[in-house]
Amino acid sequence: MTLATEQIEISKFMSFLQDWDHGTKAIRHQILNDFINTSKGVRNIAECLANSKLEKTQEQAQILLELLAQGNPKYQLQVYKGLIALLPCTSPKVQQMALQALRTLQSIVKIVHPCIVDPLLNILRTIHYEVQYEAIEFIKVLLNYKVRQALLEGVVARLTPSTENQPKILHDEPTSNLAESSPLYVQQAAAAKVIGIIIKESTEIAEEMLQLKVVHHLMIAMGNLEHASSQKQACLTLEVSIYGSYLIHTFPVVEEHVRQAIGESFYELYMKNPENLYLKMDSIQAAVLVNNKVNIPGSMEAAA
Repeated sequence: MTLATEQIEISKFMSFLQDWDHGTKAIRHQILNDFINTSKGVRNIAECLANSKLEKTQEQAQILLELLAQGNPKYQLQVYKGLIALLPCTSPKVQQMALQALRTLQSIVKIVHPCIVDPLLNILRTIHYEVQYEAIEFIKVLLNYKVRQALLEGVVARLTPSTENQPKILHDEPTSNLAESSPLYVQQAAAAKVIGIIIKESTEIAEEMLQLKVVHHLMIAMGNLEHASSQKQACLTLEVSIYGSYLIHTFPVVEEHVRQAIGESFYELYMKNPENLYLKMDSIQAAVLVNNKVNIPGSMEAAA
């Protein structure tokens, strides 16, 4: 989008918003329909948000999309789908705006399309913390909808990248520069962080996570010598799953399985300072973690 074209779009958006601010309910309905017709639909507004180089244009387009969804039920799903289509965008600002708008609209739309799961979880590959924050907040909202199981399965799966991308744990010197820039490893660390956040908020979700073998996958992430952030986040989250005051009475079996899997001395080293374990871990200890066979059996009753 050229600068001249953007200036034209800004002028159109500002004119619409000014008319909207001063209009009655009936007038707003009319100017909304007129604007959609002259702007060639919701899709074009979403594309304007995605392709714009000016932050002012992006902000006006975001406001406009939210107004369209809130002002007329006819456009709610169109806007919602348009915002989902923006999630793979390469612009962090656009991703942040799309996530903010989706979270605002979720309570209005009330339904969730399953197609949202993968693009939302893929955003966890971002190195931009403001975008990651919005993604995590939206994930927390969506856990109250029918995509909950798919989200939980997806976030656990992101703890273990595919075989060809798994950490090379037996290197004496981790290739940190390459690993730190790997989107899959960034996503792995973010997935561990997400899990730590949501199991603190719900024992029910923690139980569901256990049945998805989250402890096994967290331990694999802990052994990733190629990415310190993955190790740190996984260590902290596993500690929460063992010693969270709301979980210890429900899932004492977690501690038992982890202790047996890594041995008493390694377990004691871990529990002394989980946050900094990665600084002291050697390749043999990492191998023990990555090749763990931990599987918490049964339901809550079995684990109690």
